[in-house]
Parts: sequence; C-alpha cells; structure tokens
Amino acid sequence: MKASPIKSRWLTASMGFSLAICFTLGCSSPASNIPELTPERLVAKPASQAPLEKTYKMVPYDQINVRFTYHPEADPKAPISIRPDGQIMLDGVGSIRAAGLTPEELGKEIATQTSKRLRNPEVIVTVAQFTPRKIYVGGQVKAPGIVQFQGEMTPIQAIFDRGGFTPEAQIDSVILIRDTGAAEPVIGRINAVKSLEGGVPERISLLTNDVIYVPMSGISATNQWIKQHLREIMPIELLGLGYLFGS
Repeated sequence: MKASPIKSRWLTASMGFSLAICFTLGCSSPASNIPELTPERLVAKPASQAPLEKTYKMVPYDQINVRFTYHPEADPKAPISIRPDGQIMLDGVGSIRAAGLTPEELGKEIATQTSKRLRNPEVIVTVAQFTPRKIYVGGQVKAPGIVQFQGEMTPIQAIFDRGGFTPEAQIDSVILIRDTGAAEPVIGRINAVKSLEGGVPERISLLTNDVIYVPMSGISATNQWIKQHLREIMPIELLGLGYLFGS
C-alpha cells in the first residue's frame, strides 16, 4: 500500500525532526558528564579478590567470634555483637573499636591490647553473622526498590537483584550516590558495560544506604519527549493514526 503524500512528507520530516532533537537535547544521557568512579574516590575492591576477612570492614550489629589461639581460656563464651557506637566489650580489655576495621585488623588490635597479660597472644576474629544492609536501586531497572544484603555486594549484583536493566537503560552511566558524612555526597558514574561485556571485575563494594540510579539513555529520552509532544508537532491530518511510534 502506497503511503499518502501527506504521510510520506510528514514521516520524512519527522525523521529529520528526531535528529534535530537529538542534537538539541543530546542523544547521550546527561549522566555521561558525571565523573567515573575510581578507586581514589571510593574504597575499591581489588581486581584479584582477597579473602573476605582481608577486605570486609565490620559495621554495628555484626556479630563476631574472638579466639585466642594459644590461650583458649580467654575465648569469649559466645559471639560478640558490635554495639551501635561501633565498639565491643571484651573481658580483661574493656571497650575496643571494631566498626570500620577488618576482622584481621581487629584481631591484631586485640592482641596488642592483651599482650601485657598474655604471652605472645595470637587472636583470630571471624564474622559469625553479618547484619543486614539496605540500599536503594532506582531508575531504569525492572523492579526499582530496596535491596537487602549481607556481607558484600556490587552495583551490578544489586541491579540484577531488582530484575536487571530495562531496554531503555543507559548501561554505561550507572550512578552511585554515597553519603560519606561530608557536606556533599559522593556522586559518581559506573560503566557497567565494562563488566557485562568486557569481563572487567567490579571494584566497587556497596555500603549501607548507597543509592544506585540507572538513567534512561539519551535516545530513549528523546523518543519519550517526542511522544509527549506528538500532538503539538504532527499535522492535524495524521492525528489519531496508530502507526506512529507504536502508539
């Protein structure tokens, strides 16, 4: 079926109009202008992953086991919970900061604190139970919402926990927002394509209250803008026809 002259002229013009909108609004997402996250901006996980005990930094409400290798009589009878202030209470030592340290670092600190009363103490700390963490994943994911996890999680793992990317997602510009306690949060861009298609290991581990936002791609945003303004830009002769943009 041959298209009518009005339809043909308008479709040709609309293609040019779409390209003009791309150049005007930009077909790439504004998120692409946000600096990419680097290990210097956030504490990053090394590409060759070390055991969890060497990388995991404990947080309040984690429960830990403390064992004295050569002095088992000094072992606590039950797991110790890290208090909301980040401290633990240990018999014969008192209060020690645990939050923000790895199990290995805490073990060395306890050994130092007990060296005055124990001979050559060696202390092994393990996490008995991780406290649940919550982050929020929004934007162009199939099921935006809260992700609860224990231990460690990466941005891509969190996104797939919410169903994965939508077809409109700007996968090379995933945004991470982190409140570090400073006046302004850290905001950075993660190129998920490098990991999904290039096999590059993720080096960012998520922390409690992180926000992951997946923006819409520039082309998808342009098409959405055109749909929203369709009645303003199309000839009156074509109003109501259903072949345009899948409407």
